[in-house]
Amino acid sequence: MKHKILITITDTKGFRQFTLGQIVKWISLVALLIAIVAAVSTYLYMYWLEESYEEAKLRQKVLEREIVSLNDLIKERQEALDALGERLTDIELFLKETPENNISTTTRVENIALSAANLALLFSMVPNGYPLKNEGITSAFGWRRHPVKGGKEFHSGIDLRAKRGKPVWTTADGVVEYAGYHKRSGYGNLVIVDHGFGFKTFYGHLKKVAVKMGDTLIKGDIIGFSGNSGMSTAPHLHYEIRFLTRPLNPYHFLKWKKGSYRSIFKKVKRVPWESFIALINHMAVQAIPPSSHPVPESKAPSSAAEGSTSTERSKVTSLPKATSS
Repeated sequence: MKHKILITITDTKGFRQFTLGQIVKWISLVALLIAIVAAVSTYLYMYWLEESYEEAKLRQKVLEREIVSLNDLIKERQEALDALGERLTDIELFLKETPENNISTTTRVENIALSAANLALLFSMVPNGYPLKNEGITSAFGWRRHPVKGGKEFHSGIDLRAKRGKPVWTTADGVVEYAGYHKRSGYGNLVIVDHGFGFKTFYGHLKKVAVKMGDTLIKGDIIGFSGNSGMSTAPHLHYEIRFLTRPLNPYHFLKWKKGSYRSIFKKVKRVPWESFIALINHMAVQAIPPSSHPVPESKAPSSAAEGSTSTERSKVTSLPKATSS
């Protein structure tokens, strides 16, 4: 008979005996279970680490793309800021303002915020752009041979090509000084708009007048339709700009835009631009309406217009006699 080691465990209920082989089996079984649990846990942990690593790599790629996009955006914004700085410098030079050292762009923008309103006010008061759809110029400003009378005469405006019945609009805010047929000048159906501060525009040879004297207009309002009335050889629009009764070359004003607003100061010398800009700045600060004329409470009724016809017509006597074409 083989020898066996017996292990006896005694308690209050009695005693139990185990052989060494049984204990070794239990210990081995427990160790095996622990090893299996550890292996499974290790496998799951490694699987989790692998998944996390792949997810981290994917997130890194996304972040790298976002970084590239942000760098492009930063570069674009920096270029925009540089361009803004140059525009601010131009405006500051125009306004004769010298920014303080190390001042931020935001502060500079705030300092000239009123200047944007000044520019809008300038372009609402001074005639600019075409008074009708641009189809070309048929006769320029200056001396020429009159197409009807044949003699050499000064053409105080510019003739714009237009078919009969095309809408014509005012090129700045103002008040209608004259609206009707003007035989003495040869302009036929004529509209004169007073824009205040010495500026007036003339629209001649209209087929039909759509406004009456005393009407207040905003830039872009229709004042009539192109035609061939008066002394004219073909349908077109005779367009004039005058400052203190002196004719100016409308061509520069037709091409005048906000993006190159300073160009007009060099090309048109007859207007005291420096004092005019100072006046606009003052008006913007004081919030004064851009008109040297009192604005009527309502558009003049027909009876009032008829009563003022003789007075209004007398203002147009400065027009040259029968010079239009």
